[in-house]
Amino acid sequence: MANGLSDPPFSRTFDQSLVIRPRLPIYDGIFHLGPDTLIASHPPHKHIAEHLHDHLYHMHIRYGFELPAQPLHFIPDSGTALQVAMAIDVSQRVDCNPVFVAKGNNGEGICLKIAGQDVHWVHDDEVAKKATELYQATGRTISPNVRFIGFSTSDLDERRLRKYTADELKAVIGNGLRVDQHFQATWIEPKETPIAPYDVTIFLSDDVSEYYTFFELFPTVKLGLF
Repeated sequence: MANGLSDPPFSRTFDQSLVIRPRLPIYDGIFHLGPDTLIASHPPHKHIAEHLHDHLYHMHIRYGFELPAQPLHFIPDSGTALQVAMAIDVSQRVDCNPVFVAKGNNGEGICLKIAGQDVHWVHDDEVAKKATELYQATGRTISPNVRFIGFSTSDLDERRLRKYTADELKAVIGNGLRVDQHFQATWIEPKETPIAPYDVTIFLSDDVSEYYTFFELFPTVKLGLF
């Protein structure tokens, strides 16, 4: 299950914000993850397109998010980049998959395109720092066993920041856009050991407005063989 899924009403403050709402994922079967599965640990397996670490022991982190129809007049001509961070065990690293808008064949995902290009992510230490500071500002503490790892939207090579203009975002959001996001955590030092699933805190924001949200993902317990 996921926390923090209530809809905040639009207000004068949100008129100056890029509102991103966490949602449960809706495209079951991508990377062979079933319904209601948000956190899952997998051993190495056969390759799946866009799967980053199918050759390693890895933990899937999965959620949905929504960009509702909203005023975007505050976005400068230079555009804005979407941001995400997640609190991960210090012994692990994490990488982002593209944003998915449908399920393809054999566990593959169909990528979201903005301005004609697939949406990708690049590691961003400033986003990790931002998430850490905003989380701690609420009075909550971060366990010494985890750290936030941050990302911003990037070019296709996942090397440079990719910002989107208001017109580019409006063209894809329309009356509302709902998508799925996947990440995969792996050991920093590769080893032949499964990753025990654990709770993960997610941070969503952008680099222009002051809007942000935190929510938590929990492992889904399955009975029987899987």
